[in-house]
Parts: sequence; structure tokens; C-alpha cells
Amino acid sequence: MQRILAASLGAIFVALSALHVFWAAGGRAGGAAAIPRDAGRPLLTPSPLATLAVAAALIAAALVTAAAAGWLGRGLPLRAGRPLAYVLALVFALRALGDFRYVGFFKSMGDEPFRSWDTWLYSPLCLGIAIAVFMIARQREP
Repeated sequence: MQRILAASLGAIFVALSALHVFWAAGGRAGGAAAIPRDAGRPLLTPSPLATLAVAAALIAAALVTAAAAGWLGRGLPLRAGRPLAYVLALVFALRALGDFRYVGFFKSMGDEPFRSWDTWLYSPLCLGIAIAVFMIARQREP
């Protein structure tokens, strides 16, 4: 079960990273639903470099998950991977909870289409990722 969970998380992180690289390279598909808006105005306008930084962070998340699962070897990778996985789980749990205004389960403001996508996909996905990473970090030695 842990292997399937870790492999699934790795695939999700790589796919999300690829999507961010696509956006950084000028791709527009899905972009309208990816940024929260208020009164029709985007709340942030990430630069291509910032979008690539998110892509790199998602690849790092895949590596942390692999290290926590014991796939990068025992010793230091496993000892470093598990604490980092707890931090990663916390980050995704906080994203799922949101800022209580525009993102997360408890948002109270914002425009469509981001609002619906966040309610039905982004926040549940972040919560699922948080739970899965936490479960991987808690596993016994491989």
C-alpha cells in the first residue's frame, strides 16, 4: 500500500510540475481557473520565473516523498526525508484550510471559475496529499 501511495504522490507532483512548466513557457490552458480573482481582477500575477520556482518545489516534494518512502536509500535520505515529509504534509494541510478569504475549504470571497475548482478539486487534492504524505512519513523502516 505504501509503495502505491508513494508512487501515486510522485506522479501527481511530477504532473503538477509539468503543468507549471507549461504555464511558465506561455501556455494558457487552465490558467483562468488557476488564479483566484476578486471583482474580475487576478489576486496575483506570477512571473514565469515564479511559476518555474513552483514547478521546482513540486519536484522537490516528489523527492522528499521518495526519500520518506525509503526509495533514495537508507541513512541520511531516509532520516532527512521523514521530517521533511511531515513539513510537506503540514504545508498541504494548511493550503487545504486556506486563508479564510480566497482559497481553501473555508474561503468566503472570490470569483469563478477558481472558486469552484478550489472547492471541488484543489483543496480536496491538497488535503489528500497531506494525508498521504503523513502516512508515508509514519511508516516503519522499509
